[in-house]
Amino acid sequence: MEELTINIAKDYSPILGGRWISLGPCSGEDFYIKLLRKKYEEAHSANIKLHIYLDGAKGYGSSFLDQSFGELARQFGSDNVKETLVFHTEYFNWEVKYITEDIWQKK
Repeated sequence: MEELTINIAKDYSPILGGRWISLGPCSGEDFYIKLLRKKYEEAHSANIKLHIYLDGAKGYGSSFLDQSFGELARQFGSDNVKETLVFHTEYFNWEVKYITEDIWQKK
């Protein structure tokens, strides 16, 4: 079975911006539109996991995380997103906790 992945630092950018495209480059909104939504839809329709690799980026702002992964849950439902995404990290465990426990629980 095919595995879908996003390595944020390699496939998008190692330096991430804020929430909105209007605030500067590499925003959470831009990441959602250009990469995350499309890969999620592909994985979900094929009933396979989308593996998200966080390491390699310089850091993640809460606004970036909410506008990308939060928007995914708002559009497709937290339960669907939880079943599809798998996070991988050695360094950004608080970000995974923030996404799964704070952002997704509110959706």
